[in-house]
Amino acid sequence: MENRRLFTFLMTSLLFMILWGQYLQPKFFPEKKKPKVADQQIADAAKADLQQAIVAEVSDPANPHASADADPVQPVAELIILDYPSQEFTLGSIDPKSGYALAVDLTSTGAAIESVRLTSPQFRDLRDETLQARIVGNTPTPDRTFSTAFAVIDKQLEKAGQTLETTNWKLAGTDENEEGCSATFEYEAPDKSLRIRKSYTLPKLNLTGKALEKAWRDDPSFYTLQVAIEMTNLSDKQQSIEYEMQGPVGVLLENQEHTSKYRDIHIEFIDGTKGATTTADTVRKYVNDVEEEKGQTLPQKEQFDFLREEKEWTSAFRYAGVDVQFFAALISPLDDRPDEIRSDVSTKWIERTFPVLILPDPVEPRMSDVSIRMASNPVVLQPKGDGDSITHKFAFFVGPKRRELLDPAPMSAGQVLNYGWFGFVARGMHYLLDTFYTFGLPYFLAIISLTILVRGLMFPISRKQAISAARMKELQPKLTELKAKYADDREKLAKAQMELWRKHKINPIGGCLPLFLQMPIFIGLYTALNSAVDLRQQKLLWINNLAGPDALFRLPFNVPFLGYDFSVLPLCTVGLFLTQQKMFMPPATDEQQEAQYKMMNIMTLFMGVMFWHQPAGLCIYFIASSLWSIAERKLLGAGSMTPTSGASVEVIEPDNNSKPAAKPKANQVVSPAEGRKVPGFLKKLLDAAQNARDQADQQREKESRKGKKR
Repeated sequence: MENRRLFTFLMTSLLFMILWGQYLQPKFFPEKKKPKVADQQIADAAKADLQQAIVAEVSDPANPHASADADPVQPVAELIILDYPSQEFTLGSIDPKSGYALAVDLTSTGAAIESVRLTSPQFRDLRDETLQARIVGNTPTPDRTFSTAFAVIDKQLEKAGQTLETTNWKLAGTDENEEGCSATFEYEAPDKSLRIRKSYTLPKLNLTGKALEKAWRDDPSFYTLQVAIEMTNLSDKQQSIEYEMQGPVGVLLENQEHTSKYRDIHIEFIDGTKGATTTADTVRKYVNDVEEEKGQTLPQKEQFDFLREEKEWTSAFRYAGVDVQFFAALISPLDDRPDEIRSDVSTKWIERTFPVLILPDPVEPRMSDVSIRMASNPVVLQPKGDGDSITHKFAFFVGPKRRELLDPAPMSAGQVLNYGWFGFVARGMHYLLDTFYTFGLPYFLAIISLTILVRGLMFPISRKQAISAARMKELQPKLTELKAKYADDREKLAKAQMELWRKHKINPIGGCLPLFLQMPIFIGLYTALNSAVDLRQQKLLWINNLAGPDALFRLPFNVPFLGYDFSVLPLCTVGLFLTQQKMFMPPATDEQQEAQYKMMNIMTLFMGVMFWHQPAGLCIYFIASSLWSIAERKLLGAGSMTPTSGASVEVIEPDNNSKPAAKPKANQVVSPAEGRKVPGFLKKLLDAAQNARDQADQQREKESRKGKKR
């Protein structure tokens, strides 16, 4: 038994020594052999020469792309991060004869968009008309539109203090032909396992003259930049990668002192989910709330992380972007798959979209610069070979907010036009405004013509309103008597008033009903003029911009609520409003009515403060509308509502024996329209006014007969 145990022990020990020497020690405890001094010096020199060669190739101005073809052998444990030179390239042109609608400035830093300018001479910078308006890229921060982060590459760049959004990409190639121009950037992961290519393509139209101007107005493809992100697996293993992409940054916010429309984030979805609009001050509030909760100012990365998890939209979007009063910058995925696949949780490109705060305004949160970021679903790349590359394409619209440009696919961005409650009316008014302009009228005359057309079509409603007002004026003494008789009993007063109106066949809301019918038209017209980009920089007399206040001159001090600009048109508008009230409102019959009139005057003055910041085009509309109202009510006899000193009216009462009508007395007022033949539209107006007066006279006769019988 003892011999067996000894034999087992010896065999086990021998087996363990063999395993240790052949397998365990070399694998887990390898022997570190010191190289000879000469060999070590040769190895160090070779490594230094290799790194110097790589740096020389990258920084060589004569051959900036030489490193792209190089495949240096590097130690497995060390990654060499290549730093490509900083380069800029412009797609398109600001030359109106170039055939482009945009000039897109690209930068190799993050392979992103530095800025986007409009080519049309119509869109000059408000502060310097020698420059074209820059719609995207108006921010001092390093954030750039379409900068893209890949987590798998950013981890490798982290040791060098860089990210894929801050490092320089290689400008791999550019091209320009009759159809447009393009530029391609690429970046390979330091471990050579992944390559990202980002290409930008801008279309060109070979048009000139009127055809080119029409394309600037009506062709949305003219303002759409196509962006493609190609992800290629360079390794022999399957990879799953994710990316984040930055939306439009620094969208132009102009006329900041007077505008009522600031940067808004818009997003609409393809699965029926209700679209969302998020204002700049709302995004600022999101960040402020979390900073107050944590008691510290958050760096941008932590802000992004919070907004990504707490304020995200997870439905597949049709478009998302930022707009201001007259311009929009929108992104739409160019995915040809059916909507069911595009919106499926596992197969949609973008897993979530969320708002971000680019630059907070320390004084006015509404003026903060906001944008969106898009986080992708995992993208599975097959090993190197077939199926190792996947491309995601996006359309980037940058241009004026016109229905012809925003209504077509892929955007279909009706929400961005922001026509409000009566959108169909506003669209119609906008169409009529453009139609008058195409007839050759300048825009201020187009506004006046549109006002005349609308008010002329509403004349039948205005006539009924005037007749109702005349009847109510005739009953004013009776109403005053009833108020005095039932001063202490409101219920009896209400019944007596209703009985009086019923007896004389008067609808108490008859004068208000036409106003309610007119409201959609007025609001639609107001909205159309407030959002008409074509009014921007249209001139009239001293006015340089019909889309902003007329600003006759700049005050040396700031007036509370009004600012520094002194404008004339708001004063004219309020003056006409007060004139209408004085001319057409009957005199106050009691203290309560007098107080109401005073309140109306105060409200009119308050409206003047609001009009101070409204566009000059809107003021022209209200001035033209007020002048039309004054002329219309005068022609309809409304001017006789206010008695004039030195004049009296005597009504000739026929008795029960039906005697012939007496001749007018000396102090009797005879209608100026009698016996006068006025042809055309004015004749119809006077006839309508005479009918209104006749009906009022008949009502007075009935009241007078009843008084005599008593």
